[in-house]
Amino acid sequence: METPVETITTRAQRVVASKRLTKKFWARARVITSVTALALIALTAALKVELGTFSSLALGPIQFACPLGVAQVIAASQQFIPAFALAGLIGLLSIILLGRVFCGWLCPGRWMFNRGPWQEKMPFKHRGWIQGALAGGVVGLAAVCHTPVFCIVCPAGIVCRGAIAAGAGGSLLPTLGWLGGIISFEWLSRRSWCRDLCPLGGAISLVSRLNPFLKFKANPEKCRPCKACENVCPEGMNIGRAVDTSVCMKCFACQAVCPRDAVEFQPVAFKITTAKSSH
Repeated sequence: METPVETITTRAQRVVASKRLTKKFWARARVITSVTALALIALTAALKVELGTFSSLALGPIQFACPLGVAQVIAASQQFIPAFALAGLIGLLSIILLGRVFCGWLCPGRWMFNRGPWQEKMPFKHRGWIQGALAGGVVGLAAVCHTPVFCIVCPAGIVCRGAIAAGAGGSLLPTLGWLGGIISFEWLSRRSWCRDLCPLGGAISLVSRLNPFLKFKANPEKCRPCKACENVCPEGMNIGRAVDTSVCMKCFACQAVCPRDAVEFQPVAFKITTAKSSH
């Protein structure tokens, strides 16, 4: 028969084991989502079906486009293209609605980068200003060079081009070369590409400030000061102290490891509906 101390220890071990399984589940779910999307891009290339990539996707009459890519193309060509601008606006609205879901669930950068052995654990102190400058800088560079420069080296675009090449029977050497260069730059800079250096991630973070939905928050009745969520968050964000959650990618890592189940994820609209119905 177990003693009270052994019972408590056993329960704690079960909780820790359950948290580890949950963390692995979400991590695998994100990788599977990215791989499935890339496989679909490769398949459409093999079948010669016009679907698009992460940068520009057509679903029937509706076309989504990367807002940063649209801004670069317009700056590079110095021409306003209404249809392309509308696609960028739809992409912008999707970011306002979903936040940084693209970074956490579709962009393969999250499971390809951020593996440097000497990487700084914390983000830049003034990350918002730096990311804004990077995003504005690539648009300015596109205007000067008359070509969307960042689109050439954007990891999401590189991998999509690799998927298209794989589907069409082309060479993967350019994809591997570009990715190798970015990984080397990340390691030498000692910074996380996705967290600190990616202009696209920075641009999405800036727009995500307008996102009123799908937010993680700490339940003040359960939360106690610790760094469990901060240690697993790719952005180094502590949910218990965070005021600005625009960098949140909805990866569920914080919720999976919280020892007190204090991290709550619920659409704001659902919360409002629930509150009204309870009165």
